[in-house]
Amino acid sequence: MTKVRQDAWSHEDDLLLAETVLRHIREGSTQLDAFEEVGDRLNRTGAACGFRWNAIVRQKYEQAIQIAKKQRKQKNVPSNAAEYPAQ
Repeated sequence: MTKVRQDAWSHEDDLLLAETVLRHIREGSTQLDAFEEVGDRLNRTGAACGFRWNAIVRQKYEQAIQIAKKQRKQKNVPSNAAEYPAQ
């Protein structure tokens, strides 16, 4: 019988971490803020979340990270409608 560590990361924990970090990237926030948010929800430290992200999870989401960065840049670019309001 295999024992699961009390502090082991579940698939759901990893998914929450990834979704939260990607949201923070899209919104222009920092990954550190994302780690703190996840840490609060999972009763872990922000440092533990950051370590998990960098050691395990990030590699699985490289493409999603690039998409989130593009989405962030698109949000920061004003549209023509915003520059020239209708009269």
